[in-house]
Amino acid sequence: MGSRGAFVDVNMGNFTFENGGQNYFSIGELSSDPNVKVLIQNKGSVKAPEFSHTEGRVYAIVQDGQLKHLTYYDAEHKQHISVDLLHAHGGIQPHIHIDLNHDRKSPGISPTKEQMDLINKVKKEYHLL
Repeated sequence: MGSRGAFVDVNMGNFTFENGGQNYFSIGELSSDPNVKVLIQNKGSVKAPEFSHTEGRVYAIVQDGQLKHLTYYDAEHKQHISVDLLHAHGGIQPHIHIDLNHDRKSPGISPTKEQMDLINKVKKEYHLL
């Protein structure tokens, strides 16, 4: 599995891993949607990968038995939407960020019903908090 910015050059299709990048490991996929992969990180602070090998992928990122992020990737393999679940932003928890924009001054945006439904499916199937 990839890492947060660890690919050599995703824009040129070079998905070779950079040395020393953060590694993520898949623990499975959602039974009702194999495009949703559930990942854990091997060490360090847990951030969602900036890139995916697969366009249109959705990653559910787990930290210490809790679902921390649900991230959506675009046709260029780049993180497009990140739903953060474990902290508030602008008084909103959970909240979404668009295109890696995590500006603390921007208002919090609530997840859509579809995003919340997917979060609940992942939590239920993988027994996460």
